[in-house]
Formats: sequence, C-alpha cells, structure tokens
Amino acid sequence: MVNSHWNEEWKEMQFPLGALRKNYAISNYGNVISFSKKISDGKRVKGGCIKGYKTLPLRPFGKSTTYYIHKLVAQYFLDPPKEGEECVIHCDYNKVNNYVGNLRWADKKETYSHQQANPSVIEGREKLKSRCPDAGPKLTSTQVMRLKMKLLDPERRTKLRILAKQFGVSEMQLHRIRKGENWAHIELPDAKEKQ
Repeated sequence: MVNSHWNEEWKEMQFPLGALRKNYAISNYGNVISFSKKISDGKRVKGGCIKGYKTLPLRPFGKSTTYYIHKLVAQYFLDPPKEGEECVIHCDYNKVNNYVGNLRWADKKETYSHQQANPSVIEGREKLKSRCPDAGPKLTSTQVMRLKMKLLDPERRTKLRILAKQFGVSEMQLHRIRKGENWAHIELPDAKEKQ
C-alpha cells in the first residue's frame, strides 16, 4: 500500500506495450510508484537527481532514458502547453517541490526571466559583485618559497593536508607546486647557488 497525501491523485504513465516489465504511476505531488496490477499495491520509486531536479531513470526496450519528474507531473496533470511552451518552471524556485500547483508551462524567454528573478541567482550575482576582481593569487612569492622549502625538505614530517590548511590552498595545489607545474618561476635560494 502506498502512503499518500490526503489529496494525492495517481495517474498511470503511458508507455508502448512491452516497453517495461512493470507499470509506473505518477502523482500530483511528484511521487512515482511501480506496480504490477493495481496502483494501490505499488511501491515507491526513489529515482535520481540531475542538477537538483528529481529524475526517473528507466530502460524502455532496453534503452536508457531519464525522465524529469516535474515534466512528467506537468504532462499528466496540467493543461496541454500552448504553442512554444516547452519548459516547465517551478513557481517557488524550489527544484524539489514537484507539486502540480507549483508547476506551469512556459516558453524559453519566460523561463529565462523567471530564472533571473530566482533569489539564489540574485544572491550569487551580488556575491560576484562584492568579490574583489584584483584579488589575485592566494599565495605570495615569499609564501611559495617557504612552502617549496618545506615540500622539498627530505626530513619533513608535516603532512600535506596540514601544510595545505596552513597556507590556505588545496593538496592538489601543493603537488603542482612541488612538481613545478605552478609557481615554477619562483626558485629556492639553494637552487640559484648550485647553478
């Protein structure tokens, strides 16, 4: 038995005959179940997630296909889209809220303007504005020299993870500095004397 919301409606999803072994149904809340004979005996399908959108990966006729849950809800529960409306937008900007009342068909232009009004997009834009464009690299030449001395010291006991934390860089950055991929123009005083 499927646990449902009090006003949850289920509709069987239509696939060509013999495409799948099981039958599938979708609800107006964006839940999906698989069943053999009756929807009431169905089991909830977890599905997947792509870029924050819930998905339903299936293999009709053995070919992998991914269906977006919000598009399926719109297809089965909303009025058919008008000419040019090929996108489904979430009115509250929450990609996980696939309730039919939160979805509507939109054209590409409307989808773009809706996305530009998204609070997350606005917040990201503000963060980008506040970022200092001339911030430059995280390390100075002196820090790189000190770091190279520590990295190339044969008696070094400090772990790379700790060094990375001390200098505020990633472990991969430390590997690149040690190999000479990054900051190769900074030479240690010992190396200059040997030449």
